[in-house]
Amino acid sequence: MAVSLSKGQKVDLTKGHPGLNNLLVGLGWDPSVAGMDLDASVFLLGENGKVTGEQDFIFYNNPQGGQGSVIYSGDNRSGQGVQDDEQIRIDLGRVPQHVHRIAFSITIHDGEVKRQNFGQVQNAYVRVLDENGGQVQVHYDLGRDFSVETAIVVAELYRHKGEWKFSATGSGFSGGLAALCHNFGIEVESPPVSAGANQMNSMQNNGGYGQPVQQNYSQHPQSYGQPAQQSYSQPSYSPSYPAAQPMGSPVPGGAGQHSSGFTCPRCASQNIMTGKKGFGLGKAAIGGLVLGPIGLLGGFIGGNKLKLTCVSCSFSWEPGQSEISRVTDTLKNQAKNLIQKYKTSDSLDAITAGLALTAMADGVLDPAERQKVQEFITQNPELNSFGPGQALSKFEAAVATITRDPYRGKEAALGKLHKLRSKPDLARLVVRYCVAVGYADGHFSYEEQQMVSDICRVLNLNPSEFLY
Repeated sequence: MAVSLSKGQKVDLTKGHPGLNNLLVGLGWDPSVAGMDLDASVFLLGENGKVTGEQDFIFYNNPQGGQGSVIYSGDNRSGQGVQDDEQIRIDLGRVPQHVHRIAFSITIHDGEVKRQNFGQVQNAYVRVLDENGGQVQVHYDLGRDFSVETAIVVAELYRHKGEWKFSATGSGFSGGLAALCHNFGIEVESPPVSAGANQMNSMQNNGGYGQPVQQNYSQHPQSYGQPAQQSYSQPSYSPSYPAAQPMGSPVPGGAGQHSSGFTCPRCASQNIMTGKKGFGLGKAAIGGLVLGPIGLLGGFIGGNKLKLTCVSCSFSWEPGQSEISRVTDTLKNQAKNLIQKYKTSDSLDAITAGLALTAMADGVLDPAERQKVQEFITQNPELNSFGPGQALSKFEAAVATITRDPYRGKEAALGKLHKLRSKPDLARLVVRYCVAVGYADGHFSYEEQQMVSDICRVLNLNPSEFLY
């Protein structure tokens, strides 16, 4: 018979059930507003209440952890379903010995941005089942105790004298998944939130979580602080070219009219997302973008395996090298044809101006980033078709102009991009190049994403086609 718990209560899980080893942890919720995307995530914690590394953080971009002992079922983006919305499977016998606590959370994706919180969520719960027999062991209904929070640590499993116990934690946070990551020792790329959204609710000390995340994130400027205060990063400049016209309706799923080239093995959908462990919390839609026309994502794949998730059915997989090669070859051929079609000085000026703007989005081009961008340009046969060294020379000239006068340098670069508004197919190619450069160092930062949004608007393209 299942044990129903209230907030703060604990129960022995394995002591009275010596054969209980394979668990299914189900989490469910019912959003009361449209467009709310909730996510389950898991943190594998040591004795100090922190993770030992990114491998101990299991979520939509990293569905396995603990040496394969913890597996996340996938992202349910609508909250619809009769039973559990998302599930985590745990093999207790394989959980690494350094893991003393397994914390389960529910977060609202982009809750602060969308002004959403758990006051708009009903019927949230967590339950633990014996996966072998299907019997529910523990059930905890979170009730309506939460209002302004965007993240909740709902429960935890923890070791006690060689056995596993369950604790109904029910601790609320503002700041979403990024705040939980910070609290548990993980630094992530995440768009800055407003000062009001940084307020953390008081958190009871249920099992050694420590203090809530502090209100001031300024000690981690790359992860949580405000963007670099460069004058050109503000949207108030007065360009000498016509303002962008209103864009059309957002493209469903961010996929636009350009297929990613990948097809879900389960349902054949091409509405695919990508994520990389440790890359960040964004749910980036491929949609013909991330793989861009340059092959290997400008460093996104690199030494890390590409993980794909189908938006339609939530199935996740890692494509094989033959599949990646097929898709990248197709996209490279498309890029080659476009460059040949619009092989003019204005085209090269626009492409290199976009690359320079993206690379300089945070106000500085450090040596390592410069080398990555130089490699991207010199190893790109389409860009080199303009003539040996021309693309790199124009890129360096654009960077120098932005460095000397950020405000006027950005205005001049966007002016060059504006000339491509009558060529939407080439304009999309330029944006994909910009995204590839943003990914070149493995961290597509908030500032870089904002710059790509600015470039899209100048080109009269919808940023949602490229930025999920």
